[in-house]
Amino acid sequence: MKIAILGAAGFIGRAAAVELSRRPEVGELILVDYVIRDAKRLAKALSPKCRFAMADVGKTRELERLLAGIDAVASAAGSCGEHEKPVLLACASMGVAAASIGDSTLPGEDRDAISASFRAAGVPAVAGCGMMPGWTELLSSYFLGADRPAPPPDRARYLFFSPDRFGGYEFMRSLARGTGRASGAPRGAPAGRYFTWTGGASVGVPEGKAGARLARISGTGGKLGPVGIEFAGALLLWLRGSLAGPRGTPAAVAGVASGDRFARVEDPQGNLGAVLLAEAAVRLAARPQKKIGLLPLPELIGREEAGELAARSGARIFTG
Repeated sequence: MKIAILGAAGFIGRAAAVELSRRPEVGELILVDYVIRDAKRLAKALSPKCRFAMADVGKTRELERLLAGIDAVASAAGSCGEHEKPVLLACASMGVAAASIGDSTLPGEDRDAISASFRAAGVPAVAGCGMMPGWTELLSSYFLGADRPAPPPDRARYLFFSPDRFGGYEFMRSLARGTGRASGAPRGAPAGRYFTWTGGASVGVPEGKAGARLARISGTGGKLGPVGIEFAGALLLWLRGSLAGPRGTPAAVAGVASGDRFARVEDPQGNLGAVLLAEAAVRLAARPQKKIGLLPLPELIGREEAGELAARSGARIFTG
């Protein structure tokens, strides 16, 4: 199979490229990034089956030109609000299955339009294949009170992370744009400082310097408009080395809670979202089922597969 990774030189894209380059079923891997130098360097370092290409995902025709002959796209490019919808629509227009990382849940109208486009093309797609959304949806479906009656629909989602070991520039930009007021830690979540985030979710970081700087920088940058967001994102990325959590803190934790129930997955390395994105792309390329359109992630990844992915990445799932 032939798979293309968009945003291949970024934090998630790079980890997904490493994962896909090791998969025997992937015969050709195209690393696509606006910074062609970085894509070229990564392709040469990974495997002879890797090629590289340059594209601006904001330019639909430029992107469509690269999709001819591709079996599936793994998109780690940009944020949900800026690039996810146009990237998915470009894939649908070329009849290419697609998995996107997403940093928030697509609005209902966008989901409907995207799903209609993929149904018309006769191919499947999945949006939200990272930590949140992504692992939070798998946890909700399979691990949140799995041995008890179905939990109520009011489920709290969160992402906890160590700034020194998780996220790239786009993620830091999304923090600057979406981080809100301080909030309490969700049930079952790691100890830390939490804030409201996009889509009613929460984001958390270790107590101390990380929490204080995230609150100050994102709060100030978000009030200054687009330029302030860009500056705040760059500043968070630049300062990340000084924002380490206590020894033993996971790189990232995705979790859900409802009432007295919780489920979380602890990722010690920070690559679990990328592993999920890669797995989704491989499954879409293989077309194991006849369904088309925009599919919920749990229709593509089952409970057993989710557990295997976590274990393979050295991650652990906790429930209560």
